[in-house]
Amino acid sequence: VPEEHRPTTASVLFSDVVGSTAARSALGEDRADATRRQHDEMTSSAVADNGGRIVKFMGDGVMATFEGAADAIAAAVELQRRAPMIDSDFPIRLRVGLSAGDVVWDGDDCHGTTVNEAARLCDAAAAGEILISEAVRLLGRGRGDHEFESRGELELKGLPEPVMASVVIAAHVEPSAPLPPPLRTEGRTPFAG
Repeated sequence: VPEEHRPTTASVLFSDVVGSTAARSALGEDRADATRRQHDEMTSSAVADNGGRIVKFMGDGVMATFEGAADAIAAAVELQRRAPMIDSDFPIRLRVGLSAGDVVWDGDDCHGTTVNEAARLCDAAAAGEILISEAVRLLGRGRGDHEFESRGELELKGLPEPVMASVVIAAHVEPSAPLPPPLRTEGRTPFAG
C-alpha cells in the first residue's frame, strides 16, 4: 500500500452555516459574498490557531482535520464563539460535527468512515451545537474547560450502526473587557427589555 494510502488517525471536523440560503437572500449577493469571505477567514484562523488544517471549504461549510481531539473541540468552540460576530445585523449560526478514527489520505483529501461520521454528526446538530462522537469525547476529556451532555445513540444516515454522541458545553467565555458595575449581574435578573 502506498504511504499516502495508509490509514492514519485524525479528528475530523465539519461545520455548516445554518440557513445560509435564507441569509444570502436577506443580505443580498454582495454582502453575502463579503460575509462568506469573512466566515472563511475566521474559520481558517480558528482551525490554524488550534493546530488543525483545512481539508476543503464546501460552500457554506468546512472540513478540517486535527491530530488531537482536544484541539478539534477547542477549534469547534472557537468557531461557535466567533461566527455570530461576523455580521452584527445578521448573526451567523453554525452547526458542527466531530469524529475521530482512522482516515486515508488521497492527495489533499481524506476519506473513511470517520469522515462520514463527522459529516453526519454535523447534519444532526442543531444551530449553535457541537455534536461529537464518543471517540472524540473520550480522547478529548480532561483538556479544556468543557463539559459534555450525552445525546445517546443516534441513527445517522448511511451508517450501519448507531453512533454514541454528546454535545459540547463550552466553558463560559469572559468578555475581553470587564463590564462597568451598573451592567454586571451575578445571575439572572427579572428585568427584560
